[in-house]
Amino acid sequence: MAASVGNAAWLQWVASLMGGSRQTYAATFPPDRFYCLLDELPAHLVPQMARQSPQEDQLSTLVLNPKCRLHPGTDLPEELRARHDLVSGFALQGTIAWVQGNASRMLLPFWIGRDVESLVRGLSPNEPVPASIPLKLRKTLAAAGIFIPEARTDSDLSRSQELKHKASAQFRERGYAPLIGLIHPFHVAALRRYYRYRIRTGALQLGDGQSSRRYVDYNEPVARYFHDQIASTLSELAGELLKPSYVYLASYLSGAELKKHTDREQCDFSVTLCLDYSPEPVLATPWPIHLETTAGTVTVYQSLGDGLAYRGTRLPHYRDVLSAGQSSTSIFFHYVKNDFAGPLR
Repeated sequence: MAASVGNAAWLQWVASLMGGSRQTYAATFPPDRFYCLLDELPAHLVPQMARQSPQEDQLSTLVLNPKCRLHPGTDLPEELRARHDLVSGFALQGTIAWVQGNASRMLLPFWIGRDVESLVRGLSPNEPVPASIPLKLRKTLAAAGIFIPEARTDSDLSRSQELKHKASAQFRERGYAPLIGLIHPFHVAALRRYYRYRIRTGALQLGDGQSSRRYVDYNEPVARYFHDQIASTLSELAGELLKPSYVYLASYLSGAELKKHTDREQCDFSVTLCLDYSPEPVLATPWPIHLETTAGTVTVYQSLGDGLAYRGTRLPHYRDVLSAGQSSTSIFFHYVKNDFAGPLR
């Protein structure tokens, strides 16, 4: 899961990340490609959730994450070399730090500039991070998982496992479970920039069979990357091996409504990710999803970056009319059992 970062103080140091001129290196990246550049994060698109910023005492015993690998943009990690289709929407340039998550198996890409690259390459895995590295840079790299605490306590590990077991038990018993902070806040910001650009430039279709008031994108490459990466998290939750079927992005305009329905067989296991909302709330967005369960109707509110796992073919679900002056963007990741023999589209 994503690191716990956020709130006004955190956004303040994000806004001043590396110091010096802004929008210099980022200007060399094509706007129609996905990238998450740590040197020049779009701080205004990082979710304004009530999360604690890293404390200085937590940053005093950092080490270089042994699961962080630096690659030139065109040189993919070994596990992606046979799946170039998954990164066809990425800006494959510069240097990318690929970080394997601790709480999940997701492989997270973070683009870094030359100065940061030189700093990271000067360290060995598990080597203590020098205190001479500026605090704001240590915070940024720790938030991205490039730097990690020297040791995690047993209570931290137990708490993480406890949350996983609780979510899994709820999903198997009730058919749904929240996945808080499913997508890293830095990637949420980068995805918001990317999809806003695609909508603004006419790359997305307006309207489909469910709603005339939403922009839609089917199996878009960047969404498919995260679709693939989330598969292991959902498989663990479900207690069985799942495979991706298809992914669908929907950006709803005011007046949109998602009528009550159940999904087709390709959506047996689903995750709805709350990606963007305007005007942006500090905590959860005011447009919840409703699920009809055996215990009654459940209303789920989500913050940006949160996922909701649910059995789309079993639980009728819907959203009310989106209020005037508001818009909402979600990505629907759909999965089936690994032995599913039907079409995945």
